[in-house]
Amino acid sequence: MVRAAFYDDNGLKKGAWSKEEDEKLRDYILRYGHWNWRELPKFAGLSRCGKSCRLRWMNYLRPDLKHGRFTQEEDDLIFHLHQQLGTK
Repeated sequence: MVRAAFYDDNGLKKGAWSKEEDEKLRDYILRYGHWNWRELPKFAGLSRCGKSCRLRWMNYLRPDLKHGRFTQEEDDLIFHLHQQLGTK
């Protein structure tokens, strides 16, 4: 069962992002870049606020964003630095 979209008083969509919204945001930014987060949703055809678009891009959609587990080298580095620096 899919929940109905919730809109705030300004007509901006709230809640979970759909795959279509992710695709619109990704396609727009990869084609034109991100120059003004407040204006971007209007040009990308999204009913979201600029902050929501910026957070979605920075935390989930960026192509250089790493998903998944740490590598063994990263685990070793974290362990070594923790031994060296403690839990400051």
